[in-house]
Amino acid sequence: MENVVQVNKTVSVVAFYFKNAGQRLKCFPKRMEYAGRSINFTETGLLHPVRKGSRMIHVFDMTDGQADYRLEFDAETLDWTLMYIADTQTENNPDMSQVVYAELLQGLSL
Repeated sequence: MENVVQVNKTVSVVAFYFKNAGQRLKCFPKRMEYAGRSINFTETGLLHPVRKGSRMIHVFDMTDGQADYRLEFDAETLDWTLMYIADTQTENNPDMSQVVYAELLQGLSL
């Protein structure tokens, strides 16, 4: 089961990790502050740049093991935007993912 909620709000990414990609280091979000919670990402999904007008936007698909998140980083303004949260129930603990998801959705009304 997967529930996707559009968020489109500015968030703080407070921790990063770096990965060596040939001659360049690539930067990835490690932890995000949203709705009074600290979300630690455990895996990185897709990473791809897109152009929005003259701006370069870097799109990150991340997971914390309970939910999936799409973050966008604006390379010009240096702002992070949480685009959506998708609840991914796990077979091992379906109730836990619903609790985390519900708590994050409460932050949308802030």
